[in-house]
Amino acid sequence: MKVLSLAWKYHPSITSGVGVACEGLNNALSKVVDLTVIYPKASKTKVEKELILSSDDLDETQKVQIEKEYTTLIEDGNIELAVRLDPYFTSGQSKESRLHNINEKVEALHSTHVKKKTRIKNIAEKIPFDEVDVFGESVKEKIFLYNRMVEELAANLEFDIIHAHDWMTFLAGIFLKDKYNKPLVLHVHSLEYDRVGHKKTSWVYDIERFAMSKADTVISVSDYTVGLIESIYGLSRKRIQKIYNAITIPDFRIENKIKHNQIFKVLFAGRIYENKGIEYFIEIANHVLKKVKDVEFVVVGRGRGNVKFEEIEGFNKIESYFRYLGFVKRNELFQLYNDCDVLCMPSVSEPFGLTAIEAAYVGLPVVLSPNSGASEILKRTPKASFWNTKMFADHILSIKQKSELRKKIISDNLEDISKLSWETSASKVLEIYKGLLNL
Repeated sequence: MKVLSLAWKYHPSITSGVGVACEGLNNALSKVVDLTVIYPKASKTKVEKELILSSDDLDETQKVQIEKEYTTLIEDGNIELAVRLDPYFTSGQSKESRLHNINEKVEALHSTHVKKKTRIKNIAEKIPFDEVDVFGESVKEKIFLYNRMVEELAANLEFDIIHAHDWMTFLAGIFLKDKYNKPLVLHVHSLEYDRVGHKKTSWVYDIERFAMSKADTVISVSDYTVGLIESIYGLSRKRIQKIYNAITIPDFRIENKIKHNQIFKVLFAGRIYENKGIEYFIEIANHVLKKVKDVEFVVVGRGRGNVKFEEIEGFNKIESYFRYLGFVKRNELFQLYNDCDVLCMPSVSEPFGLTAIEAAYVGLPVVLSPNSGASEILKRTPKASFWNTKMFADHILSIKQKSELRKKIISDNLEDISKLSWETSASKVLEIYKGLLNL
């Protein structure tokens, strides 16, 4: 069985949880199927010329250019495309995130009026949404370029099934499904509905919804996300399969040391976006500090631009107990798991929640929102609704004050995550492939 995977390659400064999940699953799948993976570029590579239309429009020089300049062969014959995408992009990102305006980009892409007309004609034919203006935000152009490059590469690949991970690869998957009449599996690691604060009015949401309607099977990373796909995206539950992510054990040493902190450290690890609940974390900190003062609140994660915590209500009251480290690499994050005393995850909406699973693996107690996939796995860890900040604080205080409770939470969580493995996840994906291919 030959599988073409359109996925994300883990890179410590870009892809975070999605990249970890894709690599973990694909590494396991490569042992049971003939797998080729096409990754978007995971480094800040500048593409000098972007003269890519559909494959029918490419001359021989441009095809050679793709082979030499736009692609890199990586381990096991997989391919990395020189199109840098961000899997956590949302349609609500600011104008400052755009690289070029419309006229500049059109001029860079096409030197003649005839080519401009051809480009526009191909867009209308190939992309099923009028509102997806590829000459607008740069990410739309990158997706168009990525799709055309995947199209060209696929012409020289053999595959029986297509597996596309997250929305930026979905249109490429649809194109390959239609052109080659191959089954399409979409893997949903996150949803635009979550990223933009439970709204359905965005072009990314439209792509996700359309792609799900075209897919043969949609894989969700949790029951929680299955429910959203069914209720918000209108897809029948019969077409959705839940497959949990697993733990990717880091290739550096983890010290499961006993903590002797004089200061009790509460960790928040996640992107500083609305769905992660940073405002609720600040409120939780205020509740905790009403009872005890020997506490520090540590936050790691990248936000949009400069994160202005001082604008969050209540921050001024906890500022002296607060430490923001910004983005940290994976080995540094695991060191923080070791150094802190509890992970607090008050997510408004969390499709999976890799940090909770990693923290449990290292032996860090976890308090989290039930609006997460991780809560389905860590069944016995303390939980509270994101808005119930007082209950969150009470859980944290109990862990601080009761050593036996802390030990039980650690033991229970380790037992719960012991059932996870990428081999188990890959075997479930393989069964989906076999069903679609009638094997």
